[in-house]
Amino acid sequence: MTRQHTDREYENELKKLREQLLLMGAKVEEMIGSSIRALLERDSELAHRMIEYDHQVDRIEVETDELCLRILARRQPVASDLRFITIALKLVTDLERIGDLGVNICERVIELNQEPPLKPYIDLPRMAEAARGMVREALDAFVAADAKRAQRVIDEDRVVDAYYAQMFRELLTYMMEDPRNIYRATRVQSIAKYLERIGDHATNLAEMVVFMAKGRDIRHMGRSEETPPKRVPHGVLFLCVQNSARSQMAEAWARKLLPPSIRVWSAGSQPAEKVNPMAVRVMQEVGVDMSSQRPKRISDVPLGDVDTVITLCSEEVCVGLPSDLKQQAWVLADPASATGSEPEVEAAFRRVRDELRQWIETLVTL
Repeated sequence: MTRQHTDREYENELKKLREQLLLMGAKVEEMIGSSIRALLERDSELAHRMIEYDHQVDRIEVETDELCLRILARRQPVASDLRFITIALKLVTDLERIGDLGVNICERVIELNQEPPLKPYIDLPRMAEAARGMVREALDAFVAADAKRAQRVIDEDRVVDAYYAQMFRELLTYMMEDPRNIYRATRVQSIAKYLERIGDHATNLAEMVVFMAKGRDIRHMGRSEETPPKRVPHGVLFLCVQNSARSQMAEAWARKLLPPSIRVWSAGSQPAEKVNPMAVRVMQEVGVDMSSQRPKRISDVPLGDVDTVITLCSEEVCVGLPSDLKQQAWVLADPASATGSEPEVEAAFRRVRDELRQWIETLVTL
């Protein structure tokens, strides 16, 4: 990608092709961000503008295709140049489809804006940002011809898929509780599905970058290097000395995010009398109810059903646990020891809450 050609006209054509692809990528990124903003702000006018904006993406696709075909006909490229141009022809197809999915999101937003809000949108903006980030990273990897960066994009798709699975379960619950929610819930579910598909298209972009950089086709393989299949836990135990804050929040997140087939517990070697009220409060803010949870001793947990133990504080030592258990350490600051005003302490609990969610999502993608 960085090699300069002696034929300046040819070099300028390749440069223009790169610029066209990046321009198209920037426009579809804007469509993703604006379509979700239209949902959060209930801005139907913005949604309509983004639908019209898609015409610009379509125009760039046609111009880029024409440029690629002209270069192929006139220059008869070989080796890396040939890979670059043929990949460009495929990249624009995925980028155009991402733009179309942005249009689909806007159409659902316009329908939802005519109804009362179904629920606070917490996970949907995060899912959109994750998908948008995948597109951005894939294009940056394309510019740098960076196969490792592209591989990280491929791995990130698991997080987007986990968001979709979680939202699907949550929306299904809304529909079962009240049939009047079905119209709105199906539209929100459609938006989540469109975002999941954007993640898939970003994965396609990244896989093509790997081919362009290394000359190796990894489509339908998922990884550029062979790796052994990952082991999915069937029973997870979160440990922290007092089992009153970090491990309790981890247990609550795991029950919400992990598949029902994975059993979850939390415990401590010196459990407190009750769960920290601030932990309950900040989890309630994100729609997770842990008010019924209670601190437990390790001896209260059926260790025969546990295969993975995760410690959340450096003070806890897994003494007396079976040696064949898989053990991990996620050492996080104890929010219960935070000092300052109540808002400052709450902020410490929120930071730990959000960090725990990110860690739990890595278990979802095992």
